[in-house]
Amino acid sequence: MGRGVELSGCGKCVRFLMFAINFIVWVASIALLVLGIWTVLDRPYLEKLLGSEMYMTAAYILIATGCFMFFVSFLGCLGALKEVKCMLLTYFIVVLLLFIVLLIGGILGTVFRNKARTTVHNAMMSSIKEYSSEEPLITKAWDETQQALKCCALKSQDEWAKLNKDFDTRGNRVPKSCCKKDPTSGELMECQTSPSEANSYTEGCYEKALEFVMEHALIIGGVGIAVALMMILGLVCSIVLFTMIN
Repeated sequence: MGRGVELSGCGKCVRFLMFAINFIVWVASIALLVLGIWTVLDRPYLEKLLGSEMYMTAAYILIATGCFMFFVSFLGCLGALKEVKCMLLTYFIVVLLLFIVLLIGGILGTVFRNKARTTVHNAMMSSIKEYSSEEPLITKAWDETQQALKCCALKSQDEWAKLNKDFDTRGNRVPKSCCKKDPTSGELMECQTSPSEANSYTEGCYEKALEFVMEHALIIGGVGIAVALMMILGLVCSIVLFTMIN
């Protein structure tokens, strides 16, 4: 089975350190699972609004990585406790592959975050022009975004009439989802956009959507870096422990 003799002294310290690291990674894997599920459930409508699958794809990758790490960290703990060389070698190879995947994902995430301002603006500018009964998914995405983030258009209400020709001929000139809810009934009120009777949201959605995307990217990146550092320590400990077992 590739099991060595009982370690002593320095070997026991390395074994304990590897067990502690893998326990932390095991906890981190649960955090990745929760983070991925939260990303999927929290603002799923933004995927269609931003016109990109990267947002939800990143969430699904987090969930898959969390599940995989959950079992791998358990393997590392077991290999350290039992001092089984084949387990330690398997753990080293799998964790190395996971680290490479996380590294590539982190680089792509950083690039996307740096370009997020332009990407989000262009995507929202394009989708607002397609808001109509003929594009129900985009229409629903805008309606849900404006209600959830309490905003209207990109930067100002006037953009609906300027960017979407369907609103040029309407008296209202903004979608009903720009309207605030009646505090008594909870139903959407009819929008009044004049300064004296305004009961619609006036803040634009662009900055709020961008802030949401940037915050998620920062959280995901921070968790990814922390896990990657733990994985490096796990790799070092596993190879050291492997060489120390006779």
